[in-house]
Amino acid sequence: MNIRLGIDVCGLATDVWLPEEPATTVLVRTPYGTPGLWPEAAAYASAGFAVALQDVRGRFRSDGGFVAGADETADGHATVDWVAGRPWSNGRVVLCGTGYEAYAAWCASGHPAVAGVVSRQPWPPGDASPPVDGELWWRTEHGTGRIGHPGLTPLATAVTELPLDDEELAARWPVDIRPWPPRATDTATPVGRVEQAVAACRAPSLHLGSWYCRSVPATLRHAALAAEATCHVGGWVSPLTHELAEECAIDVPVEPDPSTLTLRWLTGTLHRCRTLWLGSGDWRDGSPVTTAAPVRTLLTGDPGVLTADPERPYPSLPHSADLGRLTDLPGALVSSVPGPLSYHGAAVCLVSGRSEAASQLVATLVHETPAGVRTVLTDGATSVPCGPWAVEIGCRPVAVDLPRGHRLRLEITTSRHPRHPRPPAPATLTVDGIVLRAPTPEER
Repeated sequence: MNIRLGIDVCGLATDVWLPEEPATTVLVRTPYGTPGLWPEAAAYASAGFAVALQDVRGRFRSDGGFVAGADETADGHATVDWVAGRPWSNGRVVLCGTGYEAYAAWCASGHPAVAGVVSRQPWPPGDASPPVDGELWWRTEHGTGRIGHPGLTPLATAVTELPLDDEELAARWPVDIRPWPPRATDTATPVGRVEQAVAACRAPSLHLGSWYCRSVPATLRHAALAAEATCHVGGWVSPLTHELAEECAIDVPVEPDPSTLTLRWLTGTLHRCRTLWLGSGDWRDGSPVTTAAPVRTLLTGDPGVLTADPERPYPSLPHSADLGRLTDLPGALVSSVPGPLSYHGAAVCLVSGRSEAASQLVATLVHETPAGVRTVLTDGATSVPCGPWAVEIGCRPVAVDLPRGHRLRLEITTSRHPRHPRPPAPATLTVDGIVLRAPTPEER
């Protein structure tokens, strides 16, 4: 096996691991720099595959300018053409990647030489309301310029006095994050492009997602759209998921590494769909996309009053942080139910009440251990009008299996900033009723 670094493919720098005889090629097109992928490339090469790692246009060693989502279809097809025509290739190409790499893979998946796609935690997530902190991190450290800027976000945040969702932030930020603040329309075109590509692709695909990543709804949508999909959704933590805080409440389960699952799928030894159930840490066979469980009421909450204040919004914490009680801040309405408790899919919170001005509600579901450690499982938000209202807050899907002694907490707030927008105006919200419903399997 020979390695050649920096080959020019249509102006795009490409590293290749050459097999001793023609073989299927694993192709990763990345904006993150290729060196971090070399260990995986060596593992694929040892298993008998050719490997090609390429800097996408405008990133690191490749020519041009990088515009997120813009050039991956044309460049991807040209690269697959080049790979499939090499004497060391058998004409079959498997496209792989995490985050933006998965987007680049799907953009090239219509090429006739594509024999498979591996998509992990795909970009763009397609949020109806993108979390400001997550989007700021992506645009700062990965989504703009020629090179990455790892670690720049917390440094830049520490020296700015502007709120993260302030329109003036972009003018003072050290890299170009425009348009700002983020909106779902910013990525509407690439979201539509990748979903069309997934639906049109006839090659088999492996979908790897994490319940702790905001991209999990996209992972599940893609697995449902794909023609021949194998889907594993676990609890993986990686730099492209979120950074762990010291007070991290996540007990990362012992589970197969995504790279191991990818290699097993490539070599034909991974066929089952599997799902990690948070709380118990159990892996169960079956697709995480659908469930036949009936929708049941998990808990009901007491009435109460919430205060919306744009100047002092209820804050969000890192996804992995311990959620202790916040003091001297606008309040939360908290309800809880003890385990054992299981649900699988998208929970819906039904809330009724009235407001003196248009505002919003956020529902956050939290796993609380017997020791009092709390970890966000999922959340969702919706707007409420002035006057009386009855709304449904749809939360991101998740698989939850809480043992006896653990609790499921539902927290209703008027904000979770910067994950969710701050309230639009001061308001008092009177909440009359709270009901949480979710697909719930029979107790085992």
